[in-house]
Amino acid sequence: MSYFDILKEKLPQYDLINSGRGGDTVISLYQRIKKLSISETYDIAFLWVGVNDVFVHVSWKFPITKLLFNQRWAKNIDDFINRYQRLLETIAYNAKKTFVVSPSIIGEDIHNKWNKRLGELSVEIEALAAKYENVEYIDVRKDFISTLSSKKSSPFIPYRIIVDIIIAYLLNDPERVERKSKNRELYLTLDGVHLNNVGAHMIAEIFLHHIKKCERHIL
Repeated sequence: MSYFDILKEKLPQYDLINSGRGGDTVISLYQRIKKLSISETYDIAFLWVGVNDVFVHVSWKFPITKLLFNQRWAKNIDDFINRYQRLLETIAYNAKKTFVVSPSIIGEDIHNKWNKRLGELSVEIEALAAKYENVEYIDVRKDFISTLSSKKSSPFIPYRIIVDIIIAYLLNDPERVERKSKNRELYLTLDGVHLNNVGAHMIAEIFLHHIKKCERHIL
């Protein structure tokens, strides 16, 4: 079950909309959002993007896949921040409250080079969030790192994603996902990137906490 499905179960009194797509980069998400004819103001918005702009560099195969799906990625950190800011301004303009979420992880070895790059992106995203009155930063990396720091780190990094995506999303088979995670000695993800049941519940609880904080003032 995805974190979004968990939130829908826990918040049946609210209309929840998921505008994200699998594999989204900061560019592909912005291109889609700016084409939407948004005629209403949303109570709360969450902006969670960034992993795929780093993940694309893990294997030579991934850029080909991204181009096939028209999901171009940021060229460097400056390009990422420039495009992220434009995306944030579009979303924050149409929401009473916007939460920007740090990228999570690539591989559960929190010290690998990919996670160091995500850490750099997170610092920049947090700095951007501080510039807006109605925007708040959520550091999910902190929770991931806190959980994984006491575990034996698996070096597993996904170099193929099609099979795992089918398992995680199309088959919707939580037990099979958990078996895969366990076999790979992973705790929060199926493959180092896509969340397993534990990871999905962690994210759902973090989002739920912030939604509940807003209930009295916004919802």
